[in-house]
Amino acid sequence: MSYGLYDGDLNSYDRIPFFNLELMKMATYYRHHHEIASLSPSFSPQMYSYFVVRQDYYNSKGYPHTDIPLDRLSFHGRFFDGETYKPLPLDMEICQPDVNLYDKIESEIVHNKTLKNGFSVMRRAEHIRLSLDGKTIWPSFERQLRHDPTHFGLILHDYDLGAINDSLDIVHDILNDLYRSSAFKRIGTKFPVQTNTIDSLLSWLEFNPLQQFNVQYNGIFIPDDYEKLVLVNPHTTVIEQSTINPTRNISYENFINTGIIQLFESILDLRRLHINFSLNYDKDFFTDNKWKEVMRLIQMFNQHIHYYLSDKDYMKRVAPYETFYSYVKSLTKKHILFGSRYPKEKAAELFQFVRENNYELFVRFYEYTGESK
Repeated sequence: MSYGLYDGDLNSYDRIPFFNLELMKMATYYRHHHEIASLSPSFSPQMYSYFVVRQDYYNSKGYPHTDIPLDRLSFHGRFFDGETYKPLPLDMEICQPDVNLYDKIESEIVHNKTLKNGFSVMRRAEHIRLSLDGKTIWPSFERQLRHDPTHFGLILHDYDLGAINDSLDIVHDILNDLYRSSAFKRIGTKFPVQTNTIDSLLSWLEFNPLQQFNVQYNGIFIPDDYEKLVLVNPHTTVIEQSTINPTRNISYENFINTGIIQLFESILDLRRLHINFSLNYDKDFFTDNKWKEVMRLIQMFNQHIHYYLSDKDYMKRVAPYETFYSYVKSLTKKHILFGSRYPKEKAAELFQFVRENNYELFVRFYEYTGESK
């Protein structure tokens, strides 16, 4: 039989292509059983005896209608199966992934140096899943490892490493067993590591990252956290690749009254320390769409800080004294917010909304520049 393996996520990556672990394992398994298995560059189930689609991320592309019967076509991955991982048959799960599966399409999607480097990282790294149930370490996880001395780094494909018991210690053990050189002891993650305490966050930030390593802190920083964050290795990009989600672990009422003030202050406080996390939030958290728009504007401001943090002259000249109001006032028709124009008139309406619903936050928009620590 011929097996077509289609990665539905390939068009979702704008910088770094992320190889699909399950497809690579399936390729190894079928070839060991003397079957033909190859990565399909397009959704073409009619070209194979059996066609497998795996997709983890949401995209709006969809799939064309096909008359191929379901006994010759299957759809799997987080996008189709939901938040809980559905394991492959165990004799597939234990297979070492075939990292060369993607060679066939490299020339079609690699158009710049960043993507070329991304492909190189994906090929050289060890790819594994630590848990099959999302909670406990899978006893056979080591059978996935190839133990090639030329490999570089470890990429983990679990949906949430932070929810797996002892995952942090296991990752350290794997890196120490695989690599003698500290330069090789780097990790990447397909999905953000979810952390809910500052200590857990700091423990994951200790790792040296590959190009794709994201830790998400579900909470809001307080001043006591700042002195811990400044000790994170400044020579890595681990913070730049990481995220905070302030709408987790807090009620809606507490967030719109006090949490959002605490969040806003922490963004500017950390700016003085040259620290900036990407800002995310749950879109269905807000019952009032105006508060969601306020968060989108704060997110845009946070991205502005992120962009300029590497420019030390800019920081000395402007950033420590810039208020949120002065930033919004500087907006022009050229400013883009997540793919759309953001007019000043809309920002002015949001300022008025905040003035009427949270006056303390409104005052900080005009006056707060961050506390010096």
